Amino acid sequence: MRSALFGLGLALTTAPALAQVPIVSRQAATSPNQAMFQIPATDIRCEGRRVQPTYADDLRIETTGPSRPERPNVVLSFSIDETGRTRDIRPASTSASTSAPSASPVIIPTAIPTEQEQAALAAWRFDGPRRDCSLTIRYAAKPMVEASKGDLLRYFAVTRTRGPIRDAVAARLAGPDADCGGERRGGRSPRTVSFPDYKIGQRPPPGGRAWTVVRWGMGAEGRAVDVETLGSSGDTVFDAETRRAVSETVVEGGAPLRGCVANFYRVGQRLPAPETPQRDEDPLQNCPAEIGERFRTRAAPETFPSAFRDRGIEGWALVRFDLATWGQVGNVEVIDAQPAAAFGDSGRRTVQTGRAEPSNSHGVRCVVPVRYILPTNPVDGEPIETDTNAD
Repeated sequence: MRSALFGLGLALTTAPALAQVPIVSRQAATSPNQAMFQIPATDIRCEGRRVQPTYADDLRIETTGPSRPERPNVVLSFSIDETGRTRDIRPASTSASTSAPSASPVIIPTAIPTEQEQAALAAWRFDGPRRDCSLTIRYAAKPMVEASKGDLLRYFAVTRTRGPIRDAVAARLAGPDADCGGERRGGRSPRTVSFPDYKIGQRPPPGGRAWTVVRWGMGAEGRAVDVETLGSSGDTVFDAETRRAVSETVVEGGAPLRGCVANFYRVGQRLPAPETPQRDEDPLQNCPAEIGERFRTRAAPETFPSAFRDRGIEGWALVRFDLATWGQVGNVEVIDAQPAAAFGDSGRRTVQTGRAEPSNSHGVRCVVPVRYILPTNPVDGEPIETDTNAD
């Protein structure tokens, strides 16, 4: 006899798979001349032995102000299944022994991993299966004004912020003679717009992302000239296709411009969530079937973890809760979440907003699966089935 489950599904439409990289967050008010780049380096170990991924895309370069130039390490624990896919992605902590052997260990937390870090690891691949794995991200501080071209490109294309720091990075990439301004087309209205064909070349694996940064000028007739790739994640076919698209885009004429800069990206196919496991009978559960009909919650698209949504990575959470006779939810806890803890955090908040009509019956240790499902493939446009049926 399995524990009772009630179905709850979420659906979300993603953004186009190939476009100028969307802006997703805003920077703190730090002067570009004082900003410190925090450049990540990784150490990956499984059962104490160092391993390397067979696929990994770039992690974001973070920024801090001069008052706190150091950024704590980030540590994620995870496992690898038979297909080489990462699962069980969770924030990790380390323990330090105390002087008294009988005392409880002191837990020393690292920086809390963001959704971005969890989502990036969810897209990586290994030669699995492996257990007891950890990803440690260590940050090396470097003043932004001393950053290399590679650092600037990585920040511009992968970190995806907006504000004075990004503007300063774009200006350095544009070159000392640039006069195109901060807008992609120099503020001129387009007459003909050409988009890259995202289906050509070697696409990233499901959940992965490729990027390229292009610089060009504009002639008096509004046609692109001197189109070049400043840097990319390594997909040369994708690089050439973005240069073609920029070259065929025509804007309003005017004085010639130099140093127009833009970044483009594409993602792999949708990465479906791991299968939901069967659960053993819970002898403490008392959850009448009619509670599944009474229980309602707000399954809103904005609750889909955004970093996973942008990569086309689906997930789920199994959330346990009690339900009072007057309809209030309590004792909400996450039993499991895959492929990463971010889905559990969102699932907990979703269930906590739930309510039910008053009744004579109450529920103890009810379990609801919260599924995060993308209704359309962000790359191919293939239909994706939504799952809102009860288990």
